[in-house]
Amino acid sequence: MNLAQFVVLLLYAVTPTAQAAEPVPLESLAAPLLKARTYCESGKWGTSFPPNPTFSETYYRVCAHGDGRFKYVENPGRPGKLEIWSDGRKLYRYVEYGSGYQEHDLSGRDGVYERPRETVPALHSRLFRWATRSPAGLDLLGSLRGYRINDELSDPRYTVYEYWDSERRGNARIRVATADRSIVRYENWFDGTLRSYLEVTAREIDQPIADAELGHEVPLTQRYSLQNNAPVFVAGLFVIAAIAGLVFWTWYFARAEYPEDVVSLRRRLWRYFAWAIGVVAALLGFLALVTLGGSGHPPPIVFVMVLAGLATIAFGLVACFLLTSYLGQALSRPFRPEG
Repeated sequence: MNLAQFVVLLLYAVTPTAQAAEPVPLESLAAPLLKARTYCESGKWGTSFPPNPTFSETYYRVCAHGDGRFKYVENPGRPGKLEIWSDGRKLYRYVEYGSGYQEHDLSGRDGVYERPRETVPALHSRLFRWATRSPAGLDLLGSLRGYRINDELSDPRYTVYEYWDSERRGNARIRVATADRSIVRYENWFDGTLRSYLEVTAREIDQPIADAELGHEVPLTQRYSLQNNAPVFVAGLFVIAAIAGLVFWTWYFARAEYPEDVVSLRRRLWRYFAWAIGVVAALLGFLALVTLGGSGHPPPIVFVMVLAGLATIAFGLVACFLLTSYLGQALSRPFRPEG
């Protein structure tokens, strides 16, 4: 072997070693995830508020599909669970504690969930949302280009990438597992103190996702409760009042020996009804005068308005019950005993 052949072989042997030692840009590790058709991520995040050094921790799981469906769950299997999901048409929010349920058009989400129309599943990742700097929107790869490897913080198990702000007071760190080059942790530091972190404990890429991972069935009693859907709940009360009134008055007229007695009772009930409206209206008017111009948050007049709304619904239900008596009277005629 001559000298030229030896030099060529030596270059071939050294080149892979040099390439292996060359640092891998952080954005190149995230880029393949953006091509995934499905993405699921589980983990936890914590924040602290000085001078209290303790961290409040929140667990989460998020799954997303390329067709626009996704579901984000805070504290799965724990008290205070929050679920936010989308079927591609609407955005839904359900809080297990208190059974709070909301539906939102995707165009009017008002901060319920950032970018619910996102069709890149991996961009629903909580870690990527944290790592993306706000001036960059959701330009994930652009946000990651400013990170550099910190050799002092890195070890054989993890490589630590770090980014500093212009004032050199705040910095962010991203930890990458050496074994599979997966991004597993994000940290936010300020003046040398850890303020918040997010840690990924599991990640599934391009795996089949069950329907339960992308939606949630809310019971009808919670979906249409007074708290969650007042118009439908109140409408249901009027339907119940109408059905109950029709059944009651039909039965009452059919069994009455003298239907005129039932008619007389109905007149008295209408008079009582009118008197009750007058008394309640006068009371509410007095309360409105007393509380008008009052201070507070909310001001006292708001409570008077709420009472007026409840009174209106109550009187409407009573009126509905009484009005069905006329239909019940007509329906009862075939059932009355002859004589």
